[in-house]
Amino acid sequence: MPTKIIPARAALPVTAATPAETLPFLPLRLSVLFPGTFTTVTFSLPHDLSVLQSCISAGREVVASHCPISRTDPDVLHLHEVAVTARIHASVKMPDGSVAVMLEGCRRVAIERVIEDKANLQVSFHYLSDSASDNRLKLAAGEAVLEAVRELSAVNSAYSVEYLAALKSITDEPDRLVYQAVELIHVPLDEKQKILEITDVESRLDCLRSSLDACRLPRRNRASDSPVAHPGRAFAVDSTSRFSEDGEAGRIKELIAASPHLPPEVVARGTIEADRLGHLSSASAEYGATQIYLDWLLSLPWGKITPDNYDITEAEKILSSEYYGPENLKEQILQRLSVRKLQGSGGDNPTLCLIGAPGTGKASLARAIAHALGKELIRISVGGITDVAEIKGTPRTFISALPGRIMRSLREAGTCDPVVLIEEIDYFNLDNNASVNMALLEAIDARRNARFLDNYLGVPFDLSKVFFICSVRSFEEIPEQFLHRFEIIELPGYIEKEKVAISKRYLIPNLLASHGLTPQELTFSDQALARIISNYTQEAGLLAFSQMIGKIFRKIALEKLKRPDASWTIGESAVEAYLGPPLYIPERAESLPEIGTAAGLAWTGAGGELMFIEGLKMKGSGQIITTGSLGEVMKESIQAAHSYVRSKADMLGVDFSDFNDFDIHIHFPSGAIPKDGPSAGITVCLVIASVMSERPIRNDIAMTGEITLRGRVLPVAGIKEKISAAYRAGIYHVALPKENQKDIKELPKEIVRKTKLTFIERVDELFEVCLLDFTPSSYTLEKVFAAEIAKAKRKTDRRPVKRRVSQYKKK
Repeated sequence: MPTKIIPARAALPVTAATPAETLPFLPLRLSVLFPGTFTTVTFSLPHDLSVLQSCISAGREVVASHCPISRTDPDVLHLHEVAVTARIHASVKMPDGSVAVMLEGCRRVAIERVIEDKANLQVSFHYLSDSASDNRLKLAAGEAVLEAVRELSAVNSAYSVEYLAALKSITDEPDRLVYQAVELIHVPLDEKQKILEITDVESRLDCLRSSLDACRLPRRNRASDSPVAHPGRAFAVDSTSRFSEDGEAGRIKELIAASPHLPPEVVARGTIEADRLGHLSSASAEYGATQIYLDWLLSLPWGKITPDNYDITEAEKILSSEYYGPENLKEQILQRLSVRKLQGSGGDNPTLCLIGAPGTGKASLARAIAHALGKELIRISVGGITDVAEIKGTPRTFISALPGRIMRSLREAGTCDPVVLIEEIDYFNLDNNASVNMALLEAIDARRNARFLDNYLGVPFDLSKVFFICSVRSFEEIPEQFLHRFEIIELPGYIEKEKVAISKRYLIPNLLASHGLTPQELTFSDQALARIISNYTQEAGLLAFSQMIGKIFRKIALEKLKRPDASWTIGESAVEAYLGPPLYIPERAESLPEIGTAAGLAWTGAGGELMFIEGLKMKGSGQIITTGSLGEVMKESIQAAHSYVRSKADMLGVDFSDFNDFDIHIHFPSGAIPKDGPSAGITVCLVIASVMSERPIRNDIAMTGEITLRGRVLPVAGIKEKISAAYRAGIYHVALPKENQKDIKELPKEIVRKTKLTFIERVDELFEVCLLDFTPSSYTLEKVFAAEIAKAKRKTDRRPVKRRVSQYKKK
């Protein structure tokens, strides 16, 4: 950039016989730095940032000179001959890429020439010394300056008595007094530069006193006002903006007038803040804070909406093509979209809440909804939030205040009616602070959010047009305050057949594109995908499954670089070569019926699972022993099952005294895995009946259901996943509660055709179906032998005794 040095107004006393020195140069466009004072300046131009980076890393000083912007020659850098050397004490990178640094003025210098380096500008300079003067005259001039400051504070409320007290402490140092006083008052930049150039301290004080006298005049009588530091502040925003203070305020007012969508409250607040900005110095902290506030206020999408002109038939096609899931779930979404289409984007409908294990498609469904509506999807994670300010913003009186996450996301979206997915509600507000929950509910509840008030903005924003969707892992983890305002949609876990279909339709094509491969170079067989699902993943969703496939893709990518023309087909036998030994061994059906072993069905975070329950009786005192890391619900089910079987001892052919003479041990394998829930009641009941009656349980049937003390079988959840687990394990006969008959329609037709389903209402029916013929055990034989011995003894005791007749009869 071309440069031009503005000469000083008078001759300069350069230090004699000293060679010129060289330092990097920084331009100060909206401030003048004095020796012994501090100021904070923000730089944004590339060459200025380059100078800062090199000086900060090397710990070097810089030369800082006031560089006024020329209206006639704006492309030339005009710098004053008299400048100061400065130290860089701190630097902070701002969000917009600029860097704010704190500069300390050191010594006055006279710039000799500018050296244009490839990386940055440098200047050669000589140090300046003050001319000698009478110390008494300097002290008298200092007292006159203090008197002028005292009079100024009396007539102008902007100058408090604290300024006068600060200056009184340095009355005996006239040099510092000048520089500190000129930093505390409204002095035009050209006057500041003039004071910096004066070499005589007494003349410098006289010039400052004249400036103080000018400050006491009314504003309208002053010739000009300069963008200098606000009293008591040392902050300047140094940029190349073409607007002055009044020009910036005028520009903001023009933006307000040119925005027809702004509500009246926003127009009023923006106008007030713009007027305030016009009366602030650009070097003050309040100026920067007000400007940032106005930027936020005017950049929000007030009233900017995307028309709801979607076609419901097209929306149905988009949902079907982009989300693989139950038809009834898609129907529920289409019903909500139809209502939105008929009544508009407002309304007080409950907020959608998607419940499902990780990887079950919550984000994919939200993305499909946004696509169907023709709107942008914004994802907000609220996990770990424990402060209301994260939701509703920080008041402007706080340092680094910002709006809350809701308003920040709308600014990114650019419209006030996007689809917003609020994720990780289950990790939200772990401290259980009710005010934090209510702050989020205020934002997403359609009954309240038409006038959502962010603490930073201070004016209400209409959130009623936003399509809010929340996601959570399970129903139990939804905060209590949200339950009555959520419309629950449960996303079931995927079974093996569905995972294979999803991988072929979505996962593999996406992974091919992201790994630089083509469908002709790499293919998977259905058997290979099924092997990955069963032996390398244990989940209801698709996250681990996708990661395992991606692992194979990365190994293929490495092989492709070595063999560019090769192609690969991954079969079942090749899976172990790429993924290593199996991580999980699925449960399989027992080969023979056994006493005290039954196949139960459970739902876990990994989906449906076959869970064998084992039982054993032994001599004891009638206790129930349980092992297997069981929860309270499952322990209560075991107690209820034991009581019911005891009440049916006669029907099972069990001696009632056996329940007092034998202990029963119920064990759930895989003891390291916590287990709880109401699905194992009938299985435990069958195991207890088996061990007490010595009758084996069929090995080709699995079951699920809960019982009551009266023997009723209660319905359970997760029927689709449980029956699929039995199908994978090779068990094609399942006993279910009769009330779960309605859930069979969710099953794939292939499983329904091959699986026999027995619906039961009472536990007695389960006994008839699952218990085989009586099988004597050592305990039973011992009882039989004991009974026979006792019987024989009783017969012996009842045998008649023959009396001997005396030989001698009475004659």
